[in-house]
Amino acid sequence: MESSKQQAGELCLVCEERKQIGIHILHQYICMDCEEKIVSAETNDEYYKHYLNQLRKLKLVKSSV
Repeated sequence: MESSKQQAGELCLVCEERKQIGIHILHQYICMDCEEKIVSAETNDEYYKHYLNQLRKLKLVKSSV
């Protein structure tokens, strides 16, 4: 049994889990599950504020242009 087993996928900004499929926004990864939940969320949904708080972590990167 290996104690230093590596996990596949990337760490999602929103759910903070490692997932295989997703998108990159401003050099940050969002898994497909979270992307779908964010797009379909209503402002009165239970997790709406959570999504907003997590998305605030997106950092604007200065363009070198």
